[in-house]
Amino acid sequence: MPVVPPLFSDAETDHPSIAQWCSTILAGDTARLLLLGPHWSGKSHAAFAGLRRLLAAGYREENITVHRAHDLGRSYEPSVIENTTAVTVIDDVTLSVDLVREATVPLKPDPADVQAMMALESGALADAVARLSLLPRRSWLLIVSNLDCLVEAVGQETADRLVAVAEQAELAPRPRPNLRW
Repeated sequence: MPVVPPLFSDAETDHPSIAQWCSTILAGDTARLLLLGPHWSGKSHAAFAGLRRLLAAGYREENITVHRAHDLGRSYEPSVIENTTAVTVIDDVTLSVDLVREATVPLKPDPADVQAMMALESGALADAVARLSLLPRRSWLLIVSNLDCLVEAVGQETADRLVAVAEQAELAPRPRPNLRW
């Protein structure tokens, strides 16, 4: 699977934080970025535009790992993070929290077995992010909606550590597309 999925194969951004993140990595230093913003603000687009920029500058694809938080939580093994590449991107870190907070109708409780599975996935994601935040000489970019949701997704201690070691860039909301099925 390519580092940049086909959906983002033409992604471009002029966001200064993405440019700085890329420049730092290409200079051989460690760069860490929390990319914040609401749904439809273009966070994933900007992140993949950054990865495209790294690749175009000659950065090797095998030194980049991209995880979707939902998938990472389902198949997580600590070694996935402990042995990660020099650059790691985790997309949608706060998605499960965002979906609950943005619900417009009361949510019906899931069956106990589903709740247990979801709790394991959430715990796995929180562990993965915590481990990644402690690794030396690793660059990363985490895509989150906001710091409150980050705390809920990974815990206060990990969120505090992330904020202490990472740059933050917040993308402004964009109009939602009018999707008709």
